[in-house]
Amino acid sequence: MHFTVEAQERIRQHVHSLPTASRKLLALDATAGNGFDTLFLAQLVGEQGIVIAIDRQPAAIEATRARLEESGLLHRTKLQIGCHSRIEEILGSEETGEPKREIDIGMFNLGYLPLGDKSIITQSATTVRALDQVALRLRADGILSVISYPGHGGGSEEHQAVCDWFRCRGDRFSVEAFRDENNPRSPVLWLAKR
Repeated sequence: MHFTVEAQERIRQHVHSLPTASRKLLALDATAGNGFDTLFLAQLVGEQGIVIAIDRQPAAIEATRARLEESGLLHRTKLQIGCHSRIEEILGSEETGEPKREIDIGMFNLGYLPLGDKSIITQSATTVRALDQVALRLRADGILSVISYPGHGGGSEEHQAVCDWFRCRGDRFSVEAFRDENNPRSPVLWLAKR
């Protein structure tokens, strides 16, 4: 299973099942990376929607920007350099005086930037804070995907934190987890719906 492709397909199916004709979709790519999920989301939300993509590495934001420009979809996105734990600040909150916006789709692809510096990884503490913020903003019919990677340095701790986070929220979400059962170091795709 290619977990990012599976996440995208599941999200596409979910969004297409919604009565969203008159709704402007708001999608969040909390880990922009090389821009593949951001591009997917920009295509999915349509002309009326918006995608907010966050990454702490300027190289990731530039790669994402280039991919979106090449596809003619940059206008559907807002790119932010910063930590995904700043979602509340980026989306606006009562503290910032901006209206609270609900998220239709949230995507996290944790770990490190492919083809980048593998010592720069997402961290369990900031990821849990980010997931908490998304959970508060996710629409009643929204969807959240998280891919965690227990097989790389630092990934096991973050993967366990993600497992614990979903386990503690089983009463608020319908959660599915997918992994290669024959590989103990397999990534895990988490899908959560309200």
